[in-house]
Amino acid sequence: MPRLLIASGLLLMAVGFGTAGWKHFRSPPPRAEAELPPPPPGMPRQGWLISPSGGLVPQDEALAFLRQDRFMPARTVTILRDARLAELLVQGEKLPDAPYLQVLADIRAPMLAEMLCKEMTSTLAADCAVNRARVEAGSVDPLQGTARFRIELVFRLKPEAEELPDLGTHVLTGARRTLDLDPGAEGTESPEAALAAALVQAQAACPEEGLFCRIQRLAVDWSEAAPVRLTAEVAWLAPLPKGVIALPPLEAAPGG
Repeated sequence: MPRLLIASGLLLMAVGFGTAGWKHFRSPPPRAEAELPPPPPGMPRQGWLISPSGGLVPQDEALAFLRQDRFMPARTVTILRDARLAELLVQGEKLPDAPYLQVLADIRAPMLAEMLCKEMTSTLAADCAVNRARVEAGSVDPLQGTARFRIELVFRLKPEAEELPDLGTHVLTGARRTLDLDPGAEGTESPEAALAAALVQAQAACPEEGLFCRIQRLAVDWSEAAPVRLTAEVAWLAPLPKGVIALPPLEAAPGG
């Protein structure tokens, strides 16, 4: 009987938290690529790119670079962050008993992504949406009233004035940049500040000679009391090496 009562209580709490959370956070999920209209005039329809070694770039990576007008599953921002559970409450609510904190944290996790998307759209993104938001298993601390969350955003970049060059005469190359910030350093004040710092790191990873350098992925691991890790992955076009001849692929690229 006690187990039945606890299960019933969790279900009721989930319904209550879900309803209140929906009123507060109504960001629609990103639409699948197939549901979006075809690329507008001027956008590349070619879905393959050449790697510096002469092979094909995996299709998901190629599309993440080429389809800037769409949400792409390989172009993401991932944020690991600590948060106080009180931040997840709406006006007039109180924290529930310990057995229900996990339910509250899991259902209300998308609320923590709202300001992160605003940081993206205030800088380089034309649009941003929450792809996933969950509490990390076993991270709820009833005594401290905190938990750790994993948030994944997808985004579309703002349109560029120039058109891409002939993709058959260029290769796609990239770089990864990682920075660890000590507690108290600039960029550690909040997850939003850390995301802004990661965007700066992404720009710093772009070489001057790189053409159309674009962000493929960002990762932020944020905590108030521990070093903050920022990781940026960017990709750009470079001229096809001399002696290499590009031919359209006869078969799908890896991952396609």
